[in-house]
Amino acid sequence: MIPADGGAANTGCIDTACPAPLATCSAKVPCSINLDEDVDHCGACGNRCPSRSDNASYICSQGQCRLVCSELHADCNHLADDGCETVLVDDPANCGACGNACKDGEVCWKAACGCPKGFTQCGDTCVNTSSDQKNCGACGSVCSAPDRDDPRWTCGPGFSPPNTAWLCGGSSCNLACKPHFADCNQLFCGDGCEVDLQTDPANCGACGNACSAGQDCVAGVCLCPPQLTKCGLSVFLSTPSCVDLNSDVENCGACGHQCPGIDSRSGSPGCQDGVCTYVCAPGFADCNGRAIDGCEVDLMRDQKHCGSCKTSCDVAAGQPCISGQCQTKPCETPVVH
Repeated sequence: MIPADGGAANTGCIDTACPAPLATCSAKVPCSINLDEDVDHCGACGNRCPSRSDNASYICSQGQCRLVCSELHADCNHLADDGCETVLVDDPANCGACGNACKDGEVCWKAACGCPKGFTQCGDTCVNTSSDQKNCGACGSVCSAPDRDDPRWTCGPGFSPPNTAWLCGGSSCNLACKPHFADCNQLFCGDGCEVDLQTDPANCGACGNACSAGQDCVAGVCLCPPQLTKCGLSVFLSTPSCVDLNSDVENCGACGHQCPGIDSRSGSPGCQDGVCTYVCAPGFADCNGRAIDGCEVDLMRDQKHCGSCKTSCDVAAGQPCISGQCQTKPCETPVVH
């Protein structure tokens, strides 16, 4: 067949065979299946790799189905039937890797033999005895309310102020604020831990951390309501505030982006969908279509835009624009002799 561009004729015969490792199998496009990596046709058409098993999945690699273990799991016994049977996180015989055995009596914790600095081995796990409720100060020492005559009842025998509990801190068990609560007014034995740091806008996340105007305290973080954005101090904002960037003329599209013409007598600016717009005052117009200079034309006096944009007086003749009208006078009647 001779090519359309007039080049040399191709004298070869048509070949429908797919070059390895490609195949057609059940595909609509010829030779579109790669037998080296397709899990539904691995090594041969229709040879499907097993579906995902516990802690493992299968891939097709070089035409063979291969087991791939999930993170921190391994096939240490090399038996495909039970997949990735070993959990490397806490197996002392295979700690972090197959065959990595910990010393006798040493715990495997988070894929490492032994407890890290600041933690103590209690049984088959590692705990921080300075804060662990079940191992407070020592293994097995549970932090709970003591007898009524215990001197640790600082506010009176058996009296627990609001939002307090017996908690482990500094390796000792004491009456303290529950998580996310605080004693911001320093009246612990009176109203206890009166502030919810998760929701109080005056003490959001910590005592004294006040949210900006319009913000809510959500999970201990000051956030603006949906559709609003916090803008910081600027010449337009004396305090950080939540603003709508889609409609705020002083923060249009971005914090601090003021639409020009706020103090102009020619019109007032607007902000629509984060883009500056203008409402021209009577007698003014935006004839050049440029937002940066607002309503730049005085239709009452402009010779080139008299009364409306592009309505021009006879500038060359010096015709003035008066009150939006090109100045005219009655035509003189020619004198007939």
